[in-house]
Amino acid sequence: MKLKLIPALIALLLFSLPLQAVKKDTQIILDEIQNLSESIARLSAQVAELLKKSGISDEKISAIARNQADLAQSKENFMLSMQFFKEELNDLKNSLNKLDDKISNFPVGTLPAATANSASPDETSLTQDPSSIYYAAYSDYIKENFDLAIEGFRQFIQSFPESGLADNSLYWIGECFYAKKKYQDAINTFNELLAKYKDGDKAPAAILKKGYALIEMGRQSEGIAILKELISRFPLSEEASLAGQKIKEFSE
Repeated sequence: MKLKLIPALIALLLFSLPLQAVKKDTQIILDEIQNLSESIARLSAQVAELLKKSGISDEKISAIARNQADLAQSKENFMLSMQFFKEELNDLKNSLNKLDDKISNFPVGTLPAATANSASPDETSLTQDPSSIYYAAYSDYIKENFDLAIEGFRQFIQSFPESGLADNSLYWIGECFYAKKKYQDAINTFNELLAKYKDGDKAPAAILKKGYALIEMGRQSEGIAILKELISRFPLSEEASLAGQKIKEFSE
């Protein structure tokens, strides 16, 4: 009887060993699946976080794209403001030099007040400070009172044609027409400036805005040609940099 049980026990042992091995392998697989699930969960969380960050970046990029034109315009406005401040400093320097000359040339014992009082009203108006007329016109330009600004700058040019600010006044008249979207009038004004003061400090700015005006009128090829001329003539100027950016917009 015992001999008959031995084969059965051996068979039972043989069958039980693979089952235990299978259970062990199954447990290992289950453990791996659990680890994989945890890894997937962590990766999902990381992906979600990355997507969230990506969304913020996209918003920023979109905002930059939307404001690109505004940034370019702000840069141009800043350049215009700097031009005006430079004009103001130069004019102040000239006024101080003239005042110094007048003081040096005063005869001994002469009172300026007596001389001023003896002047007639007409003479007083003729000796009006050029700077006050110029800056009053520019103030109107800043306030977008363009018609008043044009009138003021024209008055300055008529009264003081030899002034160092005559070409500046002509330039700002062109800017007024450009702001009013009267592009042909602006081009005519810039052409007048370039004809009279081709080597003046306003020449680069006049060429730049002439090119812009042509582009605004739909004459793109002419405008780009003018901007390329600006870059060729004044390659180191701030206006040349702006011209290059404008040309790039049409080449992309």
